[in-house]
Amino acid sequence: MDITGCTLAELVDDPLIGLVMKSDGVDRCELELLLERVGRERSRATRLTNPRPRRPTTETAPCSHC
Repeated sequence: MDITGCTLAELVDDPLIGLVMKSDGVDRCELELLLERVGRERSRATRLTNPRPRRPTTETAPCSHC
């Protein structure tokens, strides 16, 4: 298996990686919760630093004659 093209979800679901995590004492549920939390925090940080532009309203839209 070429892991370079795999998502984190695919890697966590792989049976061999699951065995290695288990032998290393990694709790799969805790790892999944951690990854979800990091994803939410990164998404939030991205939204805060790059807010979506507002859609123009009739008050802010450029004149259609220009």
